[in-house]
Amino acid sequence: MGKVIVAFDESEQLILKSIYYDEDPEEALNFVLKHILPKVKKELSCLSGTLSGQKG
Repeated sequence: MGKVIVAFDESEQLILKSIYYDEDPEEALNFVLKHILPKVKKELSCLSGTLSGQKG
């Protein structure tokens, strides 16, 4: 799998900063599941038609 770029809005950036300062692993996992994973899945589904048409 290649690299994926994920953009965060201002509220998501604040949550990330909070996770960083609090060093809370449960909050970090919840953030990944709620905010990052859906964006990665969406990005991959958008590319699936493009990638499946490639040869080689």
